[in-house]
Amino acid sequence: MPWRRLHPVRALSAAGLVSSLMFLSGPAAAGRHLDDEPSTLPASATTTETVDVLKAAEAGDLKVSARGQGQDKVRLSIENVSDKRLNVIIPPGLVAASALGQGGRGFQSMGLGAITNRPGSFGRFGGSAAPGFRSMPVTGSDFPALTVPAGETVDVSVPGVCLNYGVATPGPRDVFTLMDVDQYTEDARIRKALRSLAMLGTSQGVAQAAMWRICDGVSFEELASRDGKLLNDRELALAARFVDAVDSTGSDELVSPSMMAEGRVLVSVQAEGQAARAEAERLVGKLDGLRLFGLPIQVVEADETPAAVAPALLVKLALGETREGEAVGRMQVGATLAGDQWSPLGKATFRDRSSLAVLDAQSLVGLMEHELATTFITVKAAKRTTTSTTLRVDNRLPFTVAGLSLRAGASPGSPIVPFDAVGIGPARSAMLPIQAAQAEVVGVELNGL
Repeated sequence: MPWRRLHPVRALSAAGLVSSLMFLSGPAAAGRHLDDEPSTLPASATTTETVDVLKAAEAGDLKVSARGQGQDKVRLSIENVSDKRLNVIIPPGLVAASALGQGGRGFQSMGLGAITNRPGSFGRFGGSAAPGFRSMPVTGSDFPALTVPAGETVDVSVPGVCLNYGVATPGPRDVFTLMDVDQYTEDARIRKALRSLAMLGTSQGVAQAAMWRICDGVSFEELASRDGKLLNDRELALAARFVDAVDSTGSDELVSPSMMAEGRVLVSVQAEGQAARAEAERLVGKLDGLRLFGLPIQVVEADETPAAVAPALLVKLALGETREGEAVGRMQVGATLAGDQWSPLGKATFRDRSSLAVLDAQSLVGLMEHELATTFITVKAAKRTTTSTTLRVDNRLPFTVAGLSLRAGASPGSPIVPFDAVGIGPARSAMLPIQAAQAEVVGVELNGL
């Protein structure tokens, strides 16, 4: 099936599921694209209110139309017909439904992500699935929102995943009905899956594979054979673990982030030479539970091949010292997509001026993380202008990159630039702009999905 990556969007989104509402908007006024937002400040007398898109449309403060934009996006046109400046929240669990969703024939229905998503990503990357999320009030919340001035219209592309495998791709002439997933379906698995993906965040490929499996019952083997050019084996493995989490959490409304994070990073430690043995044993005893790339470390025996709930990352660390007394670590890195079937990813080495005797466990993790990040997340300049550079970031890790920090320059004193919710899938790349001639990776955050 044809499937294209997303285009960048300047917009903000927010979380907060609300009661099921359905509306089909009327014709929208001529839309103003987000890049054309006025540079002037609003009048001091203008009232600003935070609203949910569905509730505000039902109340008559917004006119919203939703149209097709291919296999991976939905085009929203949001007109503010009130006399207030509205901060519009697009809640997780929103569906752009076609007649097909009501049992008719036609084009795809789409589950929506967050309008902050960069190309190739899906969801809010909220980091937690807090109980009571659905009852959390909209007004006064700290959720990001899309600002629509009074009397104006904002057009925005929202990433989406198809909910009907094999059905026609929606185009600009196709009009959706926007609704909460509770209104779209009575299937608890679909509700939980879409909300969880939209909250936790992942790559477009992982989200799409998971929803095709849950909505349409398409096996991962079939997806691998029929859609292998669109979905790689690492994305399918992540989607499979997510589906298992959906099915193992019973009546819970959301998948817990811990279910996706536990057992993802396995580390074994051994000493190189008799002199390093005691210090290696001291350090390994304090590693369990510390976090590597934001995921909890699980310590395993150095002389065993561990079994894991795939996908997982295995770092075999050998610790030693140089003749000058500096700590050195040699890492062999592998990954598994199925149990104990480990495949090598590569090697990395770090060296620190401190001796092993003064090195603590947290510092050791920091040394490991920096070298692993720079080895398996590569950054190259794709385009340069006089003031900025567009970087191509390649992900060789078996997980989606949730967040990324880059040093804007080559010197240690160069500023650190964070990129949140980047959603770079495994064996995928993304383009990121930075106001510097070059950049290097200094930090990576994973959420296990």
